[in-house]
Amino acid sequence: MSAHPVSTRMAVLLCCFNRRDKTLEALEDVTAQAGLDGVELDLFVLDDGSSDGTGAALRARFPDATLLQGDGSLFWNGGMRRAWAAALPGDYDFYLWLNDDTRLFPHTLRRLLDTHAHCAQAHGHCSIVVGATVDEAGRTSYGGERRAGVLRPLTLRLLEPSDAAQACDTFNGNCVLVPRGGAATLGNLDAGFVHAMGDTDYGLRARRAGIAMWLMPGYAGRCDNDNADAGSYHDRSLPLATRVRKMMGPKGLPWRPWLLMCRRHAGPLWPLYWAWPYLKLAGSAFLPPTTARASLPKT
Repeated sequence: MSAHPVSTRMAVLLCCFNRRDKTLEALEDVTAQAGLDGVELDLFVLDDGSSDGTGAALRARFPDATLLQGDGSLFWNGGMRRAWAAALPGDYDFYLWLNDDTRLFPHTLRRLLDTHAHCAQAHGHCSIVVGATVDEAGRTSYGGERRAGVLRPLTLRLLEPSDAAQACDTFNGNCVLVPRGGAATLGNLDAGFVHAMGDTDYGLRARRAGIAMWLMPGYAGRCDNDNADAGSYHDRSLPLATRVRKMMGPKGLPWRPWLLMCRRHAGPLWPLYWAWPYLKLAGSAFLPPTTARASLPKT
């Protein structure tokens, strides 16, 4: 029997694909967290058809985890939906979203819980808490975001963490703590998204529902931003047909999820917001090609 009775139950949600070592490191960081007396952690991991031995390694290293199997078609949003759907019947106090390449610092979960408790006491309602990540160069890579303004509702600016909690409008899903009340109100991630935008949509839906979102003071962990322009549909050194194919692929800007995002969150001018990226790509065909400055994204 544990010396500290369980008072808080947290489900850790993660989906992965062909990142065996990174995934194991990410989960080991979770299970090694300090200052969690009285907190029970349950792991829910979706392996989306990895071919690098991720599934077998997870079963060997974390035999008590709930391991789910995908077929390679789920991507981030679909994988996290499956993991969360498996956890929701457990009626946990908190659900932690974690990316498979995010390395948490030793006291992050304690600080996320403390930030939630502080903000709930100060503001009197349930709050989602976001953890910012930093890359190897010391730059903020993911975290809380704020809208640029009323006229630019889908232009989002990444917040720099400080020594106090900061309100945000939405967030990246790399490290996010969702309380039971937030999950009960908002439900799961939206099935209309495949890879990207599901986390942004969740935050914007939370804002609309009156659920506060706070960026935790300081950094939650380390994670490099792999959304480089080079090799993506933004890269004007690629042939136009290649860029169109990448844009319409799951990791680009496929038209159906983008339509859902714009109709839901871009206001009365949503048709213009929806069409603009595609018109911009078509117009770039008449410009001289350039070599993208960023390095190729990691796979």
